[in-house]
Amino acid sequence: MGSYAHRRGRKTSVFNLRKIHQFNARRIKKAGETNGSKGMNKTLSDSELYEARHGFKESRSNARFLYAIFLIFILFFSFSAWWTSNFGGVIVDGNSMNQTLYDGEKLLMRYASGYKANRGDVIVVYVGDYEECDSVKGEFIIKRLIATEGDKVRCDNGQIEICYAGESEWKKLNEPYAYYANYRFDYDFAEYEVGIGEIFFLGDNRSGRGSSLDSRYQEGLSHLDCLYKEADIYGIVPAWAIEHHQILSKIFFRE
Repeated sequence: MGSYAHRRGRKTSVFNLRKIHQFNARRIKKAGETNGSKGMNKTLSDSELYEARHGFKESRSNARFLYAIFLIFILFFSFSAWWTSNFGGVIVDGNSMNQTLYDGEKLLMRYASGYKANRGDVIVVYVGDYEECDSVKGEFIIKRLIATEGDKVRCDNGQIEICYAGESEWKKLNEPYAYYANYRFDYDFAEYEVGIGEIFFLGDNRSGRGSSLDSRYQEGLSHLDCLYKEADIYGIVPAWAIEHHQILSKIFFRE
């Protein structure tokens, strides 16, 4: 009896476990369907949120792109306005600046308005108001500024000497740009004292093959009673514009 009862008990336990498993399986299946439905709703909700966020990011990206394009245009036109108001072009005509500049070369020039030319600068001078310069094409000449207000300048034995304003000592001017060929000792000129508001300039070509309309007294070429004025300086040609004139002429000058 005892052992039978024991076997019967095992059968009852197996049956109950089977029922429990079946019940649990139904609950899991039902829960899975419910959770699956919720998962679909959640996925759908996430998709809508993604699309909204993606649309916002895309809109913001487009706005940034348009802002960048607008900023580039503003910078470009601002730079163009600044450039055209500060720089212009000049074409060399003649041989008075050989070996630094040659006939036909195209150079960038900074307008003198608001800028002060220094000794040694290559300058563009407006001479349209002087009768002696009627033969000048375009009413402009390009030369080298040698002396300014208060200076004294002379050339002795082919050597330019200058006594700077406020000083009493004469100094030899170092001019690596000057070209004399075999005519150095034929270039001498007497002392000039640069008056108030005046300038003294020369061409770089000091040889006999170069005729330069400059500040020296020359019958039919230069002034007889005064020097040119600082106010006549129209532009200044920077050293970098001379050094890189071939590249710059291709960029800024059209044929």
